[in-house]
Amino acid sequence: MTRVSVLGMGLMGSAVAKAFIDAGHEVAVWNRTPARCVPLADAGARTVWSPSEAVAWGEVIVSVLSDYQVVEEVVTSLAPGVAATGSVFVNLTSGDADAAAAMRKAVAATDMAYLDGAVLSFPKDLGGTADILISGPEDVWDTYKSALIAMGSGTVHTGPVIHEANVIDTAVTGAFLCVSLGAFYEATAYAAHHGIPAHRLAGPAIRWLDLMRAEILQGVEQIDSGDYATDQATIDTYEAAMEMVTGAIQAAGRPASIISGFLTNLRAAQAAGHGDKSLAVTHEILGGKTS
Repeated sequence: MTRVSVLGMGLMGSAVAKAFIDAGHEVAVWNRTPARCVPLADAGARTVWSPSEAVAWGEVIVSVLSDYQVVEEVVTSLAPGVAATGSVFVNLTSGDADAAAAMRKAVAATDMAYLDGAVLSFPKDLGGTADILISGPEDVWDTYKSALIAMGSGTVHTGPVIHEANVIDTAVTGAFLCVSLGAFYEATAYAAHHGIPAHRLAGPAIRWLDLMRAEILQGVEQIDSGDYATDQATIDTYEAAMEMVTGAIQAAGRPASIISGFLTNLRAAQAAGHGDKSLAVTHEILGGKTS
């Protein structure tokens, strides 16, 4: 059993705290608005009234606050010498590579070890199948792994590079998942304009997910090899199709914002002379290559 302090009782922080409680750990919770701690107190957590009290009590301190600036404010507010020897600060706040590196320096001043992480799941998955990425020193991960996996069966250590978890989160959750879902709702809005309800799109969209799995794996192989030859759909094929799709959606009075951005990327690849290559070649263009 490990003493775990959780900072931040929003939807995700509350789910994190509940996962530790359900796994049998002793849990303390803190939030700037104390009323948000009440449901967790009812579930068995102890409420603490300041970040310093949370850090003094816990062996593992898990931060699930709104952004890195708020986390830094909390860390720099800690009373000197308050952290217990051997304790670890685990930050699950979404951010970027520079923020993760800066936070490691801020936490180092407190004498706590530091792990930077990201949650790639919804609150309902915490304590179950949640995917959580943790980056930082391997020996620190090894020390606290048995406690941290209470957050979800998909809790893994990505490696010692402190920013890996957040870069992967930004890339896969932000740039891929969220934009893909956003594009689906552009699709439902367009279909609704023509009298087709959203549920009619679900079946075909889900079938496309199987094709996407294969396309992603093939795209990764092409990026790794640098060979973007294809006998299937080329950049030119996609550009012609997306020009038509964008025009149709805009003609229906919808902005087609996400699809328009995709069309811009396709045209950049064409301008660089890659019209006969596979879609994966846009990786090169977006990475800064112009030919």
